[in-house]
Amino acid sequence: MADQNNIIVGAATLAIDGVDIGYTQGGVTFRKSTEYVDVDADQLGGVARKVPTFERFFVSTTLLEATRANMQKILNEPASNLGGSTLAFGEGTITSSEHVLTVVGKAPNSGTRTYTFYRAISVDDVEHVIGARDAPGMIPAGFELLKDPANKNRTGHFVDT
Repeated sequence: MADQNNIIVGAATLAIDGVDIGYTQGGVTFRKSTEYVDVDADQLGGVARKVPTFERFFVSTTLLEATRANMQKILNEPASNLGGSTLAFGEGTITSSEHVLTVVGKAPNSGTRTYTFYRAISVDDVEHVIGARDAPGMIPAGFELLKDPANKNRTGHFVDT
């Protein structure tokens, strides 16, 4: 039977490596993409079966707090490029740092749902608004979640409390 208490509405928080990244806009989105092989059967004149062959997982949001630390993680710059009031970027050696993502939001029946993603890499193109009269200095943040052999080849989990 339908239960309106199972409808989840509300903001979530995002932490990268245990550090809350601050305000977001447009929510935090989790996406799974699955590739399939179609098994065609002459006798059926169409697809008899779909076999899953590959899966990918993603988390995306838009950061509203354009701090140096947030930008360092989203731009995939090494931590050594972050110092004092400066963030150096584009030094020639391209890096990709893995992060642990934690998303905390609402769960059904007024509870809390906590997602943990073990290995996340910032993969999206970044188009940062530096200055605009009618828009905040947003940073799009898109992560691909990698399988973690230390966690049974999973990408993450969530817990409702």
